[in-house]
Amino acid sequence: MKFRTKLCSSFIVLVVMGTSLALFVIYGEASRLVFKEIRRKILSVVSNATVFISSADLENYIQSGDRTSSEYEKLKNEVTKIKEMNLRTDIFLNYVYIIRSDPSSDHYKFVIGDQKGKSTYDAFNQEMIFPMDIPNPLDHPYVTTTLYSKEVGTWIAGYAPIFNAQGKQIALLGIEIQTKELYVELKRLLLYGLIAFGLSIIVALIFSYFLSKLVSSSLFSLCETVEKIGEGDLSCRSTLRTHDEFNQLSTAINKMAQGLEERERLKLGFTRYVSQYALEELLKTDQPITLKGERKKVTILFSDIRQFTTISERLPPEKVLNLLNEYFAGMIEVIFNYGGTLDKFIGDGLMVEFGAPLEDRLQELHAVLAAIHMQQHLNCLCDKWEKEGRTRLSMGIGIHTGLAVLGNIGSERRMEYTAIGDTVNIASRLEMTTKKLKKDIIVSETVYEKVKNHFTFEDLHEVEIRGREGYIRAYALDPNIQKDLSQIELAYEMPDLDSN
Repeated sequence: MKFRTKLCSSFIVLVVMGTSLALFVIYGEASRLVFKEIRRKILSVVSNATVFISSADLENYIQSGDRTSSEYEKLKNEVTKIKEMNLRTDIFLNYVYIIRSDPSSDHYKFVIGDQKGKSTYDAFNQEMIFPMDIPNPLDHPYVTTTLYSKEVGTWIAGYAPIFNAQGKQIALLGIEIQTKELYVELKRLLLYGLIAFGLSIIVALIFSYFLSKLVSSSLFSLCETVEKIGEGDLSCRSTLRTHDEFNQLSTAINKMAQGLEERERLKLGFTRYVSQYALEELLKTDQPITLKGERKKVTILFSDIRQFTTISERLPPEKVLNLLNEYFAGMIEVIFNYGGTLDKFIGDGLMVEFGAPLEDRLQELHAVLAAIHMQQHLNCLCDKWEKEGRTRLSMGIGIHTGLAVLGNIGSERRMEYTAIGDTVNIASRLEMTTKKLKKDIIVSETVYEKVKNHFTFEDLHEVEIRGREGYIRAYALDPNIQKDLSQIELAYEMPDLDSN
């Protein structure tokens, strides 16, 4: 079920329940008030009606019981007069009569009544059996507290004592009213309540429809934006403009999309410095990568194009730039394929780290493989350039492994992540030595010891490193006489490869 349907249904159910409860409470309270008001009116009528009854005539008739007497006729007229005087729309006397208490029992006996009223009692001194309890004796006006059944329908009755001149109670005046007339007002009230109930349901339907439409349209807009973002469209923004929580959610989604877009730009920018694999590993790591200075083992690779200054002097700057861009594009692709991190461009040269910022247990092997493929890729480029009438290039690469300090250097306004230490200097000097010894790749002894079983090396013995005291054991590597590199690349993923 859609949220819009749920919201509309819930609102309608809530309105129906609330309106029904209100109607029930109002009708119940109105019934109580109407019943109370009717009892008050009956009490007033029966109390005031006793003044129309002649106590002397009543006493004489009770003693004689003669229906042909003048007292009987007077009493009958008085009873009829009481009924006719109270022909009202709000209260209608169905029956008026006089009863007296039987001293020998707890019952009441019939004295006289309105002959036009329908009653089962008519004979003088006939014992009356009431369907409700009437206090006996009754010395004050009284109205029954509950409805009772009598003949057809339900009824309510009121009684008031009649006293003689000496203040002695001689009888009770009773009136009975059928509730059919009493609840006309309640039926009208109930009708109005049902009409209001129906109108409230109609209003609720209309209001819930537009409310659910408003809410669902906001949710649909937000969901559509989130789906587009999830599909990769990070430039998508929510255009929802409301003055409620949906606007806050819309703002939050836009901020999230902006953050993801910035993160993606940062990710794309970072992939220009590290390989895609290294980037994914950095993103997956649970611990934050600190860029503060830290000492760790790394393998440094330096490469440089030989006699590039002479070549660049013969070419226009635009062609030099195009040549370098084509050269660097291929070299960087190779470096990233082996998990290297581009530290910086040094003119036409490159400085690359293996084993930073992520640990790499095969960093020496990766560096040597990268160097071989860089030379092979350069040969392919040169073959292409020769066909285009351009000059061939040659490149020297130096590799050394050791401890270095990696971190940020610079200032608060401009800084870069790089490696510093003697390891870096040795790798740089080995690259310079390739020019002197006319070798394509030279590695230090520390690199050689890690990968000697996988490649063919030429022992250069101890070589002098310019700007550094003493000598260093170095080995040359000819990229054109190596073993099947595909087998090495297949094998270097195996755990026992670094056991050398």
